[in-house]
Amino acid sequence: NNKDFLTEDDIYCCCLSKTLLHTSTPVTIGFYCPVGSRFNSLLDKITACMLKEAIQREEEELRKSHQKPRRPEGWGYVLLLWYLLFYQPVITEVHLRRENIQFIFIRFSAWQYAGSDKLWAGLVTTLCQSIRKHFGALPLSFYHVMGKRPRFASGFSQDEWLLNKRTCLTLGGLVFVLVAGISLLSVAIFVPGIKDSSALKVIGSATTTLSGSGILVTVFSVVKNMVISQKQRIEKMTDSEKFSSHLGFMSEVKKEIEMLTSFVYYMEIYQRRRLRIVLEITSLDMCYPERVVGVLNAINTLLSDTNAPFIFILVIDPSIIASCLEQTSCMKGMADNGYLFLNRTVTLPFSMPEMGTKSKIQHLQDAIQSREDLMYKIITKNMERGVKNVKGEMIKLVDVETSSEMDQSQIDAQAVRCIHEAFHALHNDTDCLYKYIPDSIIQMKRIVNTIPITIRLML
Repeated sequence: NNKDFLTEDDIYCCCLSKTLLHTSTPVTIGFYCPVGSRFNSLLDKITACMLKEAIQREEEELRKSHQKPRRPEGWGYVLLLWYLLFYQPVITEVHLRRENIQFIFIRFSAWQYAGSDKLWAGLVTTLCQSIRKHFGALPLSFYHVMGKRPRFASGFSQDEWLLNKRTCLTLGGLVFVLVAGISLLSVAIFVPGIKDSSALKVIGSATTTLSGSGILVTVFSVVKNMVISQKQRIEKMTDSEKFSSHLGFMSEVKKEIEMLTSFVYYMEIYQRRRLRIVLEITSLDMCYPERVVGVLNAINTLLSDTNAPFIFILVIDPSIIASCLEQTSCMKGMADNGYLFLNRTVTLPFSMPEMGTKSKIQHLQDAIQSREDLMYKIITKNMERGVKNVKGEMIKLVDVETSSEMDQSQIDAQAVRCIHEAFHALHNDTDCLYKYIPDSIIQMKRIVNTIPITIRLML
């Protein structure tokens, strides 16, 4: 049975990942675990489980609908630009019934922005920059200038695309006027008998200039949005103290997020799959209280769009965050009880229990393996020289006796054997030694790093 090889952490993370697959968005998961614990490895397990489930759903949807998802690569990239230019997506019943899903994972460490007054802006700009990097700057710029927001189908229509009549008429009119202007200008210049007609030249030149300038303005807007990203626009807004104190500041930020959200829905229909943005927020409990409040407010701003495809995984120690909320001056009267304020943001609380036996042994093995890899580079040469002189059964740690006659190579070889034996005893599930090791991965690595030093000092 495969479950016999799963650790307790694997089971908890798989349960949470399956829950997220069936949870409507937007949603905020309060992933509660102690500070300095194993949250990075837990997030990696959640990511792996969600990706595995997404692959299975992709295969099932392909067998059911016989319709492959589109990928914005190669010819699909050119096709995407064509659709962005001339078509408007329609959310149909067929799309809403699709079960295949793609997750876009974004890990945000609040500690990297802890020194900034605009920690919440770091969260928003990281989100914008990651989506831009995933889909590409050119499609996002095309959508920003000429794209149409998805609309819901009327009646029982199954057509997922409608011709963007406004864009077609505008471009068609500009091209027609441009061709007409060039034709008039050519006639005025080259046709005998009309060369001296200055009025025709003026009309042709003006028509050509106006139509050409309309096309150039559109191209310039696309290039401008490629060069100046949403991240840069938001950072510019936050740098302006005059604008950041304005009442409409958060409204402008919200507009940028709404545009990004509608683009994600556009890509959903184009790719023929559901898209979910998973934002994993870590190290928030290491920041100043005011920064914590700013991030929670930013999350609430992102969640204000009821159709946003966002999944927030807030990795925190609730006792620390609640204390931070209660200490902030800006929350006096609003967050006298930090847990109540936290519950307004968190949609689904998920508390990780203490580390189980299998999980602890697995983490010890990982820590030891990483240490052995480092040891191998340092002592391989000494082992090759000393292994010839040290033979027989493995020397027990309690039987180690140093001798003045031993040379350095023999001592190194003997130390390696003792270190490996100590490591084996450390994570041996038939022994009880592992029970006295703290649950913190940092403490485990500290113990593993201390063992080689201690044994070498003993020898």
